[in-house]
Amino acid sequence: MFRTILLLTKGIIRDPLARRKLMFWLIMVAMIMLFGGSAFISDRWGREHPWLFLLYWFACAWITLAGMLLALLDLLIIRATHRITRRKIEAEILKKGAEDDSNKG
Repeated sequence: MFRTILLLTKGIIRDPLARRKLMFWLIMVAMIMLFGGSAFISDRWGREHPWLFLLYWFACAWITLAGMLLALLDLLIIRATHRITRRKIEAEILKKGAEDDSNKG
């Protein structure tokens, strides 16, 4: 069980398409829970079942936080990839400029 969860997590983190789809669905579920909780559940559960009320909003906050952390991870991965690509291009330009200078002299 733990191994399966670990492998799924690694797959989601490494695959950008899967990560972005999961972010989308997490935020959509959180928005639906926010709407449903504020429109239907807050009045009824708030007085009758305070523990269910708190559990519901904790789940909503946890799903929102998971989506935000995935978005932050995606942002950091994009920045790191951009930085690596920029350094490669700069190295190629410098190498080409050094070759041009040595051919002229």
